[in-house]
Amino acid sequence: MTNDELSTKSLTEEKNLWAIYLKARRISFNSFNFWSTALVLVLVIAQYCVLDITLDEKLKVVREFSLVAMGVVVSVLGFILAGFTIFATISQPDMFVSMSKHRHEVSGLSYLKHNFFIFMRVFIYYLIYTVFCLLVIVFGVKGGLVHKIIILSPISCKISEWLVGLAYVVLYAGLFFLLVQLKSFIFNVYHSVMTAIRWKALQ
Repeated sequence: MTNDELSTKSLTEEKNLWAIYLKARRISFNSFNFWSTALVLVLVIAQYCVLDITLDEKLKVVREFSLVAMGVVVSVLGFILAGFTIFATISQPDMFVSMSKHRHEVSGLSYLKHNFFIFMRVFIYYLIYTVFCLLVIVFGVKGGLVHKIIILSPISCKISEWLVGLAYVVLYAGLFFLLVQLKSFIFNVYHSVMTAIRWKALQ
C-alpha cells in the first residue's frame, strides 16, 4: 500500500463501479453475514435437490420468484440510496478530508474510501442481483432464445435442470445475502451519522 492512495488525486482515481468493486474486495466480510449466507446456501441447494416437482414446475417457481424478488430489491435499493444520501449530507467536509488522510489498518484504504466503499459495495450487490432477476425474466421463457439454444444439445434435459437449479439457488440464497447486507448497511448508516455528530461536537 503506497502513500499515493492517501493523496488528494486518489479521491477521484476510480472511474467506474467495477474499479470501486475491485478495491472494495480488500474490505473483509462480517463473519455472521458470511457464515449465515453459507448455511442458507447449503439449505437452498438441499431444498432444490429434494423438490418433488417437475422441471417445468421448478422453472415456473423460478420465474415467479424472480419477478417478486426484482420488485422487492428495486424498492430496497431506493431505500438504501436515501440512507447513503443522509450519511453524505449530514457529514462534515472537514471530517471527510481528515478521513482521507488516514489509512485503515486492515484494508489499506483511506478511512474515507473504506467507509464509502462499504456502502458502494452494497449498491453493487443489489444492482447485480437486479440484473440477474431481469435476465431470468427475459430469457427464462419457454420457447425463447435460451430454450432454443439448449434444445440443440443432445443433453438438453440435463443442461435445463442445471440452469434452473442454478437460478433457483442464486435467487433464494442471493436474496438472503442481500438481507444480511441490508442489516449491516443500516448499522453503518447509524454509525456514520453518530460519528459525524461526534466529530462536530469535538470541534
